[in-house]
Amino acid sequence: MKPPPFEYYAPDSLDEALSLLAEHGYDAKPLAGGQSLIPTMNFRLARPEVLVDLNGIAELFYIQEDAGAVHIGAMARQAAVERSETVAQYAPLVHETMPEIAHSQIRNRGTFGGSMVHADPAAELPAVATALEATFTIRGASGERTVSAQDFFVSMFETAVQPGELLTEVTLPPMPERTGWSFKEVARR
Repeated sequence: MKPPPFEYYAPDSLDEALSLLAEHGYDAKPLAGGQSLIPTMNFRLARPEVLVDLNGIAELFYIQEDAGAVHIGAMARQAAVERSETVAQYAPLVHETMPEIAHSQIRNRGTFGGSMVHADPAAELPAVATALEATFTIRGASGERTVSAQDFFVSMFETAVQPGELLTEVTLPPMPERTGWSFKEVARR
């Protein structure tokens, strides 16, 4: 199947992307890795009139550590997070989880933030972010706000990100001393 017709924009700055999303409101969808959005469009489950491609926005592709907290830009590829020494050292649960997400080809294109915003209850990253008490930075025309994982994930496939807004960063706080972690996945095949 092919998606319904849509207008396509490829901004190269966050401000330009936010302006386009604000202008088109509910009719616009941001395009990150496209691993979830494109199939839903192909099956006509999603019918945005406008796609705002975030892949040209260099300021959203980063992984940084500050005082033990890991800051991951929403457009950081899952494969980059998987290979990151910073993530391995400061967020070992995330590091352990990444190879279990889909296949390497998907992780090469899929984004860390895109998985969070998609909020699939069967996905690994939303569960891990909730367990680690991550915070989410959301930016829109009215400014920037930070939301806890508990408040970010509203329901199945629904987050606190509103039309005209974008998730810009996920922050994983430092793990408290004398804590441990483990990741086990059960999947029906």
